Amino acid sequence: IAEAARLGHGAILLVGDAPYYGRFGFSADRTGTLAMPGPYERHRLLALELKDGTLDGVKGTIKAAGRKIKGQAPGFVA
Repeated sequence: IAEAARLGHGAILLVGDAPYYGRFGFSADRTGTLAMPGPYERHRLLALELKDGTLDGVKGTIKAAGRKIKGQAPGFVA
């Protein structure tokens, strides 16, 4: 989270367990107008705004962007 903020990102989106990621400030409250391709459980699409208002009015389908990274740990799959 600190690195994303340092790099100037406005928000972080992830698919995960709300009770776990909630302790870091993530919630599904700001992801209701977003979708992802393929099957997923909507309540598991979570966001954390790093800059207030970053997710205001956003809607649509999330697409992968950027480059793939190679795994850094045993069992990591990118």
